[in-house]
Amino acid sequence: MRGGTNGKSRIGVLVVRKQTRLFGDALAEALKREAELHLLSPPLTPDAALDFCRRHRPDVVVIEATELPAASLRRLVRPIRGACDAAPVVLVADETIDDAFFVAGLEAGAAGILDASSRMQDVLKAVRAAAAGHRIVDTQRLANAVEGAARSRENERKRTELIGLLSEREREVLSLLVEGLRNSEIAERLAISPRTVEKHVHHILGKLDVRSRLAAAALALELGEATHEDMSGTG
Repeated sequence: MRGGTNGKSRIGVLVVRKQTRLFGDALAEALKREAELHLLSPPLTPDAALDFCRRHRPDVVVIEATELPAASLRRLVRPIRGACDAAPVVLVADETIDDAFFVAGLEAGAAGILDASSRMQDVLKAVRAAAAGHRIVDTQRLANAVEGAARSRENERKRTELIGLLSEREREVLSLLVEGLRNSEIAERLAISPRTVEKHVHHILGKLDVRSRLAAAALALELGEATHEDMSGTG
């Protein structure tokens, strides 16, 4: 439809629903009440949106991003933007989003991201701004999010590097240290001797470069390795 910002035609909007119809239907009704905005279709699923965009050219695409992991945003947003001839995308989530989600959304090409603190009028304002070529981003939030995401990625790198030094059995022992178990309890859980547990703990402390069981457990928690499944599944 393109050209909705010149004052002579309305802004064509496509709504993509990810989970339920509730968000999409509410936004659709709000769009219908706006004279300068034109809802091009009932809310569509991502697959249907791809097909729609190959036949039409929306000015703005609004995508529901509720309960969507940050890692999945690129796989959702980029194909839709490509099919829609790089139309600006506004992501809306009815939950509070974290830094990783915020940064991933922007990296995926979103022109704006709104969360549970936003009102419907905020969404409509973001649609108009996106159609005008503006990026709807709180610069302070962006700076904080980038810093937080970088910190998380560094922790993940350290986690992979440090935990990768441990054998599968040592990772199992470490996960039980996180649970606060004593050597005798770990031995019973893993069906090995307390002496063997003691040797594993000694090796864990050396590989993680810490001086105590408590420090090893704290490091595991800090780096996100707090579950037996995570640690036993890495090697």
